[in-house]
Amino acid sequence: MIDRDHAWPVPVQRTLANGLEALCVPLPHVHTAHVLLFVRVGSRFESVAESGLSHLLEHVLFRGCEAYPSTFALNSAFEACSTGLDAATSRDFTTFEASCAPRNVPRVLELVGAMMSAPTFADVEVEKQVIEEELQDELDSKGRDVDCDNLAKLALFPGPGLGAKIGGRLRRIERFDEADCRRWFERHYTGANMVCAVTGPVEPEATLAAIAEALGGIPRGEAVPVVPAQIRDALPALEYVRHSGSQTDLQLAWATVDEAHPDWPALLFAQRVLDDGSCARLRHKVVDQLGLAYHAGAELEIYQGLSVLAVETQTRHSMVIKTLDALLEVVAGMATDPIDADELERVRSRIAFELTSVRDAPASAAYWFGLRHLHPASDTPAERASRLARVTPEQVRDAWARHIAMGNVQLTVVGDLAPLQRAALRRRVHRLRAAARPSSPERASVEAAG
Repeated sequence: MIDRDHAWPVPVQRTLANGLEALCVPLPHVHTAHVLLFVRVGSRFESVAESGLSHLLEHVLFRGCEAYPSTFALNSAFEACSTGLDAATSRDFTTFEASCAPRNVPRVLELVGAMMSAPTFADVEVEKQVIEEELQDELDSKGRDVDCDNLAKLALFPGPGLGAKIGGRLRRIERFDEADCRRWFERHYTGANMVCAVTGPVEPEATLAAIAEALGGIPRGEAVPVVPAQIRDALPALEYVRHSGSQTDLQLAWATVDEAHPDWPALLFAQRVLDDGSCARLRHKVVDQLGLAYHAGAELEIYQGLSVLAVETQTRHSMVIKTLDALLEVVAGMATDPIDADELERVRSRIAFELTSVRDAPASAAYWFGLRHLHPASDTPAERASRLARVTPEQVRDAWARHIAMGNVQLTVVGDLAPLQRAALRRRVHRLRAAARPSSPERASVEAAG
C-alpha cells in the first residue's frame, strides 16, 4: 500500500565530540531546506518550583546573544536568510527551527550556534510579561485554568512532570529571574541534550561539517533523564470545572503504552478509525448523525515511555450528557464493531499517503528523523509504514480491548452545567467504576516505564 517508487531518505548521522547528535537527511528532489534543533528540556523535567521555567527560557533566548545583542538584531539576522526562527516548548522537548534556501543552511546554523553558545539573558522581566499575556488565553476572568486539555493532563498525571502545564503558573513565573534562566540553560542546553537535523537538497558531509562548526563548541554536559510519569490511581475519574463560555468542552483520556510496544500500531490505527477525515466514526456519529457538535476528534499523543489517547469535542451546555453518551458509545464500539473492508482500505490509504508525503516536506522529515535520535524508541517513516501495513482489524479490536478499558478513563468537563447535569455526569462515572475490571498488566507496564 505504501508508494515504493522512490526510496525513503537515508539520514547521514554523526555524534559530535560534545555529544550532540548531528544528522542530515538529503532530499535532492525538493527546493527548500529545513534546520531543526531539539533540546531535551520541557515541563516534564521541572519540579513544582520550576514549573514554566523551560518555556520562559525559550522566550528569553530570543532576547539576544553576544553577536546579536537584541531581539531585533537576532530576528533580523534570521529573517535575512530564512523564514525566521520558530520555537516551541512541549512536555518532552523544546524545538528551534527555520526553513531556508539550501545555500543559506550554513548561515542559519551559524545563527543558531551564536544563540545557543552565548545568550545574554536580557529583558527577563519584559518576557515574563509577554508570557503572562500568552497564558491569559487558558484562564477565566478569575484567573482559573479552563483549558480542558491542561486540566485533563493535571488530573491524569498528578504532581510535577508530565501532567504539569507547559507554560507554568503565573505566580511561579513572577518569581523567576535571570539567575534561574542561566541555571536552567546551563543544565539542559548542552551537547548531550541536543539533536540537530538538517533536511533538503543539501550535501551531507558539508552539512554535518557546518553543524559541527556552529554547535560543536557547546559544552557537553550530561544527558538529563526523563522523569517517569505517575498515573492517577483512582480511575475512572471526573474533573469538572465551571466556566460560563458558550460551549462545554469534553475530553476522555487514557494513559496507554508507548510507541515501542507491539500493540501500539493497532492503537494508532484505531485512533485513525475514530478520527481521520469526514467519514471517521466519531464525526459520523456525533456530528453527521446526531448533530451534537461541529467537530469530534481523537488523538494519540506520543511521549517518551507512554502515549495518551484523547477523545474530545465541544457542545452546547444543554447537550453535554447526550454528547458524552455518544462518545462513550463510539469508544466502546471499537472493541465490538468490526472494521469493514472499505473502512480498512480508507484508513490504510490515508496513512500511506501521509507517510509518503514526508519525502516532500523537509520540515516533517527533520522532525521525524531528529526525534528518532532524541527518543530512540520512535519510528522513522519507513518503520511506521511497515508496522502499520501489518495491522489487521482483529489486532485493532484486541489491542483496544486490552488497553482502552473504560475503567481507566479520565473524564474532564469544562462548562456551565446545571446541578442535574452534574449529577448525571457523576452517575456515569459511577457506572464505569462499577463495571471496571481490575487494572491490567498493560497498565502496570505503562506505570513502570513512565
